Amino acid sequence: MILRISIFFIGLLFMTSSLKANDARILDIQSVKTPAGITVWHIEDHTLPIITMNFAFKGAGAVTDPANHIGLGQIVSNTLDEGAGERTGHEFQTALQDHAIDLSFGNGRDHFTGKIKTLTKHKNLTEELLRDALMAPRFDDEAITRMKNANLMRLKSSLASTDWLAARLMNDVYFGGHTYARNSGGTLSGIASITKEAMENFTQNYLTRDRLFVSVAGDMTQDEAADFVDKIFSNLPSGSPQNSVDNVSPPTAPVKKAFKTESPQSSVQMVWPIFPKTDPDYYALRVLNHLLGAGGFSSALMEEVREKRGLTYGIYSRPIHMNFSNYMSIESATSPENIAPMMAAITDVLNEFKTEHVSDDKLTAARNYLVGSLPLRFSTTQSLSRTAMSMGLNDMGIDYLDLWDDEILKVTAADVKRVAERIFISTTPTAMVIAGAVPDDLGFEIIETMPGVE
Repeated sequence: MILRISIFFIGLLFMTSSLKANDARILDIQSVKTPAGITVWHIEDHTLPIITMNFAFKGAGAVTDPANHIGLGQIVSNTLDEGAGERTGHEFQTALQDHAIDLSFGNGRDHFTGKIKTLTKHKNLTEELLRDALMAPRFDDEAITRMKNANLMRLKSSLASTDWLAARLMNDVYFGGHTYARNSGGTLSGIASITKEAMENFTQNYLTRDRLFVSVAGDMTQDEAADFVDKIFSNLPSGSPQNSVDNVSPPTAPVKKAFKTESPQSSVQMVWPIFPKTDPDYYALRVLNHLLGAGGFSSALMEEVREKRGLTYGIYSRPIHMNFSNYMSIESATSPENIAPMMAAITDVLNEFKTEHVSDDKLTAARNYLVGSLPLRFSTTQSLSRTAMSMGLNDMGIDYLDLWDDEILKVTAADVKRVAERIFISTTPTAMVIAGAVPDDLGFEIIETMPGVE
């Protein structure tokens, strides 16, 4: 055990030291154009004989689901590796398992994504398996039925989670008639209606080269990475229909809705619109969020709502940035009799951020944490590739990490106060939802049927 731990930390030391091959760079990401014209963000690291590749088809997420097949992208993401080319589902999965190849696909609201991790010696087989999954998925009836049934069971079991119900209700309340309001994991009727033909049409129309973004990290030179990517993706369809999606228009007046269940606890979520990552105040937002609710027990919400007033076991904040919407969310769970005093405590915290400058000690601690914790994210090829992918999808620029330290460290108390004033113009949330036990005296509209399920 001691030997294994020692080897791990030695490997981590070498990998971390390789992150700054150039002292001016936090992460040495190189943009490579393959012979087939595909752009790849590449991080070369030969510490271990491992290659990780993340890829995304931009704009091909759940926003593309047809109204009569909600959950289509979800089922496709579950079924692409259930047999492809000449390999049956069993043969395909056996090839992955026998060679320790980790392949997965995902379907978010905005993007359809994938990840593959392999030992360098299995690179050729990895190319073949992923190329077949994307170009020649079998979509056998048995696999489709099995994945549809698994997702129907997942959806039904989610109804027991008040956190899931609150998130589902918030999507409907805040996004309104926008496609984001749909259940990205699918509805009971939508999943049941999905056909093999619809899945094949999805792969042809949306898993295309014009939407593709790729990041590769690990035991590959730039030329090897370009060859690897071209062998997998170069024969994908070149173009696809472009969806016209408007930005979300948040509610113009505060909305409060609730869904009652037999749970003795209440899950509470409240949101306010914010600005995108491209806004000059983005770094100040990150510092504000850490101070407000992302800093664990040192955050203002945890200190006031849990430690001082004992109204919850946990409360946190997080900014959400998507292609067509940006908002700040505060989330917690509590007993129903504590909801009103918890709302009052949150209002007090927000007002303090709006009217007073955060102390020098707290500001310094928050900035130091955000700067000091950054390198800890890059301990594996998977984390390297995933970070590069996230940067690319969010149009953050290849030098985003290089700017991070300076931008965070120059955030002032006045910046934090100004951003709090921008976001919490009113401390009353734009939208607030409760799922679980709901008191009758809080003025929430009670929803009888959970939207986005049937």
